[in-house]
Amino acid sequence: MSGLILKLAPGERVIINGAMLENGDKPSSLRVADPNARVLRCRDALKPDEIDTPVKQIYYAIQLLITGDLQEDNVLPAITKEIDRVADVFETVDPTLMVQLRDMMRRGNHYSALCHLRHVMDVEAELLTHARLRQQFVPEAKVA
Repeated sequence: MSGLILKLAPGERVIINGAMLENGDKPSSLRVADPNARVLRCRDALKPDEIDTPVKQIYYAIQLLITGDLQEDNVLPAITKEIDRVADVFETVDPTLMVQLRDMMRRGNHYSALCHLRHVMDVEAELLTHARLRQQFVPEAKVA
């Protein structure tokens, strides 16, 4: 028995091939047998007002691919360009981060790409925090 197994909490929502499904009052499992099905747990979705960093923009675009709101032919080149644009920032932290993301996107594993980007968002948040702290601490030049 292969396929994606979703374990849903009571009332949890999931989007499959553009259709919103909501679980009933009890926990349940659902097997998605079609390997080409586009699946997004609503708890993994970002809201438009949360898109405030470059990595979140990539995440959101991929999310819209999964929900069917954007078409691959129209948006994949832009996503690839944005991944290339931010790759240099992450190269010093972990050179494999963007390589893995590109590979997932090339294979059409959009949900895996979202899961991977969750980790990248954590790294991005840490980098942004360090950048803000560095801006706050600007020692004055002292001449003896």
